[in-house]
Amino acid sequence: MVSQASRPTRITVDPVALLKREHRMILDRLVMVETAMSSCLAGSGAVTRTNRDTLRELLEFFTGPVDVHFKREAMLVADLRRLLGRKQEGQEQFQTFLDEHQSLKAVATAVLRQLEGKRADDQEAAASKRCGGLRTLTGELDALIRRYREQIACEERLLFALAEMRLTAEQRRRISRRMLQV
Repeated sequence: MVSQASRPTRITVDPVALLKREHRMILDRLVMVETAMSSCLAGSGAVTRTNRDTLRELLEFFTGPVDVHFKREAMLVADLRRLLGRKQEGQEQFQTFLDEHQSLKAVATAVLRQLEGKRADDQEAAASKRCGGLRTLTGELDALIRRYREQIACEERLLFALAEMRLTAEQRRRISRRMLQV
């Protein structure tokens, strides 16, 4: 007989709860980007190298590490597609979520490149003194933040609600195990 202490323990996390926690983390990161932007745009308009670096570091999250969350959501989408066996129209809605992930990442990458270009381009020295050239990026950053918030709200309202209604406890355990391996 195997003792309780020597048995491997299985941690089961509700996949929807995990994704919702990650959404909160993403939303918190968006607030940090807004805070970094506002500290640049307020007051004298001067920005330190530290402020620019902070904004760059915050944006880097949206070009790489956010992929873990996107992969986990893709797992949920794939399982819901299989489970529901929807016709083509229903499948397109699921695909929209996945397509928006790629689009958000592409926009974040473009904005980050613009930010880095403003820092590296000697001809932008005057703009660099006025908030590191960030004034020209404010619209793009605001649009990116708005799109992320809209995507998260839509996923929670539609995708997660569907998952909570349709997935059995066993299906949730299987999805959870796969998600935790990402």
